[in-house]
Amino acid sequence: MDHFSRKLETMAKNGWFDRLLALAHLRNIGPQAEVEGLVLSGGGARASFQIGALRYLYANKLVAPTKIAGTSAGSIIGSMLAQESEPDKQEEQLKLLETYWLGMKDSSDMFAEQAWFTRLKAQWEEIAEVLPERVPEPTAVEADADDPEVAVKEAMKYDPSTDSDFSVSMLWQAISVLPKIGRAGAGIAATVRGAERAASAYRPGSLIYRLLFESGWDKKAVSESGVELRMAFVGLNSGDLHFMRQDGIIVDANDVPLSDQVHDLSLGLWASCAIPGVFRPVKLGGEVYVDGGTRENIPVEMAVAKLGVTKPYVVVASPPGVPWEDYSAKDMVSTMMRTISILMDESNRDEVAWARTAGAVVIEPRVDVHGALTVEPELLKINRDYGWMRAAEEVGGAPTFADELTRVRVELYELGPDAPKGDRARVKARIAALAAEVDPAWLPDDWGAKTPKPSKSGKGGKQESGQAAKTEKA
Repeated sequence: MDHFSRKLETMAKNGWFDRLLALAHLRNIGPQAEVEGLVLSGGGARASFQIGALRYLYANKLVAPTKIAGTSAGSIIGSMLAQESEPDKQEEQLKLLETYWLGMKDSSDMFAEQAWFTRLKAQWEEIAEVLPERVPEPTAVEADADDPEVAVKEAMKYDPSTDSDFSVSMLWQAISVLPKIGRAGAGIAATVRGAERAASAYRPGSLIYRLLFESGWDKKAVSESGVELRMAFVGLNSGDLHFMRQDGIIVDANDVPLSDQVHDLSLGLWASCAIPGVFRPVKLGGEVYVDGGTRENIPVEMAVAKLGVTKPYVVVASPPGVPWEDYSAKDMVSTMMRTISILMDESNRDEVAWARTAGAVVIEPRVDVHGALTVEPELLKINRDYGWMRAAEEVGGAPTFADELTRVRVELYELGPDAPKGDRARVKARIAALAAEVDPAWLPDDWGAKTPKPSKSGKGGKQESGQAAKTEKA
């Protein structure tokens, strides 16, 4: 085994900083042919940002990827692009994906509720309205200014669940709500059974179905295009990070095949998108898989260290950080979910740092236009445009302008159509002024055009483009 191979083999055994040192050493071994690739993170509906960034890169002839690694929504984009090897053809596939993505009307197009979850929400509204109002208990230990030890001692004894002494008043409350709860009891039991069978709150909405079965997406084209594809997912049984290749073979994090069994590519795509609790896990071979983002949301190591990408473009869907919120009186579940969000954010930060040090061009948002589960047509369009403009800043020489322009556009959206005309006019004028300060080439090529819609043939509608379309948006 030569020195180059030994370095690659040991990288997976070291921490991320050691892997970067190894990569730096590999670059100094000697000249290598340039290999261009894409790394596409997960992010749910926020993939609208990635579509915009990629549209800029392709429109300006800046990318010609031969290797693509993606997670979750990034796998959807990657599998669309991987049908073609020529950049112009990849751009056509991207535009087709864009028409479907921006054509979504609401969250059900991406996240369709399971019947049990819909019933639970209806039942909960019925029950919650008859329950006594709950006063939030503090979940954080509050230090006593005079004697901090007091807080620690009190925290060790604190158990609010014991503060439920029986009283005639409590009995009367229970009797008054039991009839309504009793009537809902059978329905709740059925809902619980449905939840156990479904193993998820949602199922993939019509977007995924249309992309896989109506858009012309071709598994054979993906396997034969010559583009190397890796879609990340995580095994629940083993806890290991695995990937599906373009040929349906599953490999480990070192890109070593687990077996010679060929799996259906659409199942691998589904597995990569199987957000725990949101979508059902997917069984492939002897393993049960969930969304790759649970372990590696930005699979840059696979692209650089395993596939040999020397010119990586990393497009991230979610901004760094988590929104500030007061958690001093939140319940246990909320605290746990918040902790998971923080852990995932830290993982994303490490992966982005890894990518930058590895020499990648990283395009990521700094403004959170909408959430991962939010599908609202105008916000999708704003986020798509934001991706285009951030790409213009990172690789097109544009000055910093995208964040402010995007914030003002979100402000206009939040005002709503029923806001006073004067308020809307002022915000629109601000948008027009900000857009007028930059080169039109740094604005999306359909600036001001209506959202494109897929045609009935599934091939996508025409988009208005060109400088004539670069007008102020409503």
